[in-house]
Amino acid sequence: MTTFFAALHHGAVLTLLVCALVSIHQLRQPLTLAGARRLRTTDRVNGTAATLVLVVGLARVFYLEKGPAYYFGNGPFLAKLAFYGLASVLSLVPTVEVRRWRVALQNGQPPILSARKTRALRTVAYLQLACLAAMAACANISARGGDWPFFGP
Repeated sequence: MTTFFAALHHGAVLTLLVCALVSIHQLRQPLTLAGARRLRTTDRVNGTAATLVLVVGLARVFYLEKGPAYYFGNGPFLAKLAFYGLASVLSLVPTVEVRRWRVALQNGQPPILSARKTRALRTVAYLQLACLAAMAACANISARGGDWPFFGP
């Protein structure tokens, strides 16, 4: 069971990585109706994967791995949670924007997206990638039993 949950957790994290990369690629091209629909789908997949990362990760912490006492007393794990929180807050930016497109997409119209907004959405995707990289580094340190002196007892 532990292996299954670990694979599910890591698969969801990789899905977040793919969603960020797809968003960056889509936002480098002119926004068409099909492109806007793909971005909407990517945002939904991103939200589902992020939820899965959290739920499966917490199940692993509380029921399958070293236990909450280990993880919540471990600095790198707490930093990983902070990066997850930051990535989650950042993901609200594209989600809110994509939801604004609902009426236009239902009417078969591509949404109008300014160059400034496009750059902002791309920047958010790059920041999410940075959070994922930081989370991976923290997970590696935490899994190997490492800690940081300024987080420890």
